[in-house]
Amino acid sequence: MNPIAKTVWALSLLLPLAACAKQEAPAKTMTNEQGCTRIRSIGPQDPYKDPPPLKQACLGPHLLEIPQNYFYNQIGTEHDGSYALALEYPSLEPFKPGERMGLTTDVSVRTITIDYRYIDRIELSEAMRRSYMPMDYKKDEPQENLETRIAGEKLYDLTPYFVNMDLVRAHYRSKNYNEDARVMSPDRHTDWYIGKDDAGAVQTVIKCTSREVTSSGVEYRDGKLVKSSGYGFAKCSHTFMILPLSTLVLVDYPREGLQHWKEIERRAQDLLTKFNVEERKESH
Repeated sequence: MNPIAKTVWALSLLLPLAACAKQEAPAKTMTNEQGCTRIRSIGPQDPYKDPPPLKQACLGPHLLEIPQNYFYNQIGTEHDGSYALALEYPSLEPFKPGERMGLTTDVSVRTITIDYRYIDRIELSEAMRRSYMPMDYKKDEPQENLETRIAGEKLYDLTPYFVNMDLVRAHYRSKNYNEDARVMSPDRHTDWYIGKDDAGAVQTVIKCTSREVTSSGVEYRDGKLVKSSGYGFAKCSHTFMILPLSTLVLVDYPREGLQHWKEIERRAQDLLTKFNVEERKESH
């Protein structure tokens, strides 16, 4: 065999190996500041893959393994390791693989978004307190303080706190706001719902589109929650703590989910237990 033929023959053997090497690229590992090391997927991902593969994520020092269709983007963590989960309301189950690709309004309005935040730089109770106590620069704003809101009758085991619009309007008039300023309208504010333990400590904070907005903006069609006609839709932002994991949980969902806040809270907690690699090992 002449030298040129030998070279071509050798290359023909190496090319398939190079292709395999490209396909079997080593997974990249990343370690966060709390010491959790996860494997990060490299290259294009297939959100439609069924059954969905497990993707790793970190919650502080805790390693999680989560089917990729549970992620908000249905792929996995972002490049920096951040992530949120998405469930479908009212089933509280994940969306089908790829269902959130090319996100439609109908899918968006029935999405429950779950954001877990590991807290280690301040006390978890302080992080929780900040969800219902105003920042210094907002301390004089009546709508930002529980003490200047109007407490209502208990609803779903929560105490509602509604905006005192007389105080709000008086405050902003003193600052020379016009009467038609957006802050003067009750539908521009949120209703707060507070859950406390037996000792009176705040455990749950839910802030929802004002009851002044009577239209939910959603309806059921063929058994699915979808966007109804009209502008916008009513929603809630829900904050609670998972003490053993020093975690603050932020959940967003359509306002009609308020009546199911306990189930939503429990589901968010259960998922974290289910996906926690350490807890799975201990249970076996």
